[in-house]
Amino acid sequence: MSSLRFFWYNVRMKTQIGVGVAVLSALAAEGKDFDRDELNAMLDKLAASPVPRNTKIFGATCYVVAAPRPEVFEYVCKKCGTHTTYPLSSRQIGNALARYRDGVASLRALGLDIELDESPLCRKCHSAKELNIPTRAKIVAEPTREDEKAQFHWKIGDAVAIKSCDKIFCRVSPIKPDEWWMSAKDISDKGEVLGEHVTIRYSPSPDGIEGTWIGKGIVLDRLPARPGDPEDWVRVQFPDEIRRRWEDRGTSFRTRLLGDFSYEEDDDASFGRFERLAWVINGKRTFVRSTDDIDILKAFLLGKEDVEIGFRHEKEALRSQLRRLRELLGPVSESDGLAPLDDPGDVPVEVDI
Repeated sequence: MSSLRFFWYNVRMKTQIGVGVAVLSALAAEGKDFDRDELNAMLDKLAASPVPRNTKIFGATCYVVAAPRPEVFEYVCKKCGTHTTYPLSSRQIGNALARYRDGVASLRALGLDIELDESPLCRKCHSAKELNIPTRAKIVAEPTREDEKAQFHWKIGDAVAIKSCDKIFCRVSPIKPDEWWMSAKDISDKGEVLGEHVTIRYSPSPDGIEGTWIGKGIVLDRLPARPGDPEDWVRVQFPDEIRRRWEDRGTSFRTRLLGDFSYEEDDDASFGRFERLAWVINGKRTFVRSTDDIDILKAFLLGKEDVEIGFRHEKEALRSQLRRLRELLGPVSESDGLAPLDDPGDVPVEVDI
């Protein structure tokens, strides 16, 4: 970019930013306060407007996104001061929470009576059972189809950790798995790995859940065979240092073959708590869906016809977000408690991996 073009680019960007700040400052200075009737009138006006043709704005695709190093997120409750620790790879929770807080500040500057209910993030203020966030479950049935049995070797009664759960599926992983399987041809009688990159699996099958790759020469503890073990597979102890790497990666799979749910969290809080964050707008409580809510509300309050949302910041007609706006700004709901997003139930059904 030439120096002259760079100069005008900076002038244009500073002008646009300045206009945005000026609008916010003017509204804040005016003391604008959108009451319920005014918001409803604006929603009705938006609903009666024609639907503009959507245009798409795509970002650059000539780069590779760098994956951040897994980090632990620790939430400090604003009400009671309790520290709640979340598992590795929870950095995105802290980043999104910061955006939500900034969004509340900017929307309040525009005159909207809005708060962010963060209390579900605190383990002291709300228990997992109160929020209906299942954290563990037990296998209660076996697959009925032979192809599923070849890939899914949980036993009835096995405990699993729940990463996420809804009425249809749960995403689960083993709870601190100690026993894994390796093909007998890849390990010696003394436990030495014979292959270059040997995969250990959670079930004795080539299609079983992968744990990780083990390098040649590493010595594993062979576990005694049990009745019914396949002859061409060996049960091994998962090395602690490798297991930590595997758990950090968060390998999991989807299943409906669950039951006997438990709501007791381990040392780390469940990710499901973040899904219970809520907007409180003019006394109405609505679950936070994504950071797109902030951009939609801003565009609406500023009287815009379109809004940029999503990872690629695609430009859409604001009227296409009318349903979400009504969810956020509509009449106060009858139930304003900590109602669960979904009830997983406890009926064993088929497996779907």
